[in-house]
Amino acid sequence: MATKTLPASLRLATTVVNAALYALIGLLWTVFPVTVFGVRFWPQVFVPAAFSVLFGPWTGGVGAAIGIFIADVFYGHHDPLLSLLVGVPSNFVGFFLIGWLTHRNPSAAVKRVLLGLSLLIPIVLTAYGVYLLSGTGGFGSPQFLVSFVGLLAVIVILGFTVKRNRWADFEVASSIGLGVGSIIIGLGIVGYSTIFTLPGVLGLGNGALPTAFMYATTAFTYLSEIPFLILLTPPVVAACKAAFPSLQYHQSSSRAKS
Repeated sequence: MATKTLPASLRLATTVVNAALYALIGLLWTVFPVTVFGVRFWPQVFVPAAFSVLFGPWTGGVGAAIGIFIADVFYGHHDPLLSLLVGVPSNFVGFFLIGWLTHRNPSAAVKRVLLGLSLLIPIVLTAYGVYLLSGTGGFGSPQFLVSFVGLLAVIVILGFTVKRNRWADFEVASSIGLGVGSIIIGLGIVGYSTIFTLPGVLGLGNGALPTAFMYATTAFTYLSEIPFLILLTPPVVAACKAAFPSLQYHQSSSRAKS
């Protein structure tokens, strides 16, 4: 199959659109300003994920980095330094990995390793989340919700893989990319608090955060975003490809070169 790469003008345009949509849809957070351990409720992660799949890792990663900076500064925590040191790199790395892994065609052995890693991340973070919330129980309890989200991630990843669905690689990539991005956020917030004062809107105080916050923030970043990432992105991408068949060529080109 003949392949071609995205023109520079189209890469720039799609990156800008990605950033704008990510920041614009993020305004929903101002309507539902939910924050847990400094982590915002952030369902719009499907936007840069879709751009990563459709246009490649650079478009997804750079657009996400720009979009989160706009969101942080204008209606988030209003701290540009915190965004540059934590939000920007975590979003760039996370969504770059999602796009890069989705467009690879690794060997069977590497695929098994990636699958194992993608399942280990939600299992470990779910277990830690339940541990943090120990003390209450029953349906509707915080740890029940955390357990449900973690189990959902595992079921979806395994389900797509077992069925050899065309979205299986994306589901695996999403778990890994979001896991790495969440770790950067967890490390970054705790590290930032030891040098600078965290924004008051986060509700985390003015002093240095304990190491445990690194794990807590990592867990709740991942668990608050993974359902939207793995469930919303595939239908959005499928709808875009159905409406614009020319979008098909980029993924074919990437796999042909891998």
